[in-house]
Amino acid sequence: MNTTLAALFLLALLVLAWQASLKIRDLAVMTARNTCRSQGVQFLDGTAALSKTRISFARATGPFLQRTYTFDYSEDGVTRHTGCIIMHNTRVAAVLMDG
Repeated sequence: MNTTLAALFLLALLVLAWQASLKIRDLAVMTARNTCRSQGVQFLDGTAALSKTRISFARATGPFLQRTYTFDYSEDGVTRHTGCIIMHNTRVAAVLMDG
C-alpha cells in the first residue's frame, strides 16, 4: 500500500512539473512573439524550443532553475536569425537577438 501511495505521489509531482514547464514555455513563446513584433521582424515557426536547463544561484534570491529557449526570426523574410530567451524560474531574465 505504501509503495502504491508513493508511486501516485511521484506521478502527481511529475504531472505538476510538466504543467509548470508548459506554462513557462508558453510565456517564452509569447515573449518571443512580442519581442519580434516590437523589433519589426518576423517571428518564424511560431514556437520557442528549450535548449538548456540548469540550476543556478543568486545571492539575492537563492537557487533557481534557469531555462534557455531559442527562437528564429527574419528581418527580410529570407535570412533566418536566432534569438534566445533566458528564464529564471517563471520570470523572463533576458531576451537576446543576433545583431
